[in-house]
Amino acid sequence: MNTIFKKFLFRVGSETANEAKKIAPYKTGNLKKDIQVISVNDKSVTIGNTKLAPYAKFVYFGTKPHIIKVKKAKALANKKSGLVFGKKVNHPGTKANPYLKNALDSYIKGSGFTRAKSALANEIKNRVLNDIKKAVKKP
Repeated sequence: MNTIFKKFLFRVGSETANEAKKIAPYKTGNLKKDIQVISVNDKSVTIGNTKLAPYAKFVYFGTKPHIIKVKKAKALANKKSGLVFGKKVNHPGTKANPYLKNALDSYIKGSGFTRAKSALANEIKNRVLNDIKKAVKKP
């Protein structure tokens, strides 16, 4: 039975990851590309981001207002716009975007989760019926 549950959890994780890729914010594409099933066992599935998007936690949980200070350069600047800000900047923080939780909520409310549960129920039913047939055949 463990393999049946593991297969179910992998399906739920994969489909939730696909949903997360649809709704995750996009700037460079690394955040979306990096959403994946990280681990599965017979009791849980973990989805999230790995090393391709190390900033994912800041997007997901947001940040409080903070000061950004110069480390090596003479001043903080935006290379694209050419703006120079000085030796420190008061960053206003960023709002949290819990795209993984939102994806799971959306997946559970949608038809994908219902189909996954039906497939799980059918697999369990078939396994039980096969076990009954084997038990009846034995003398």
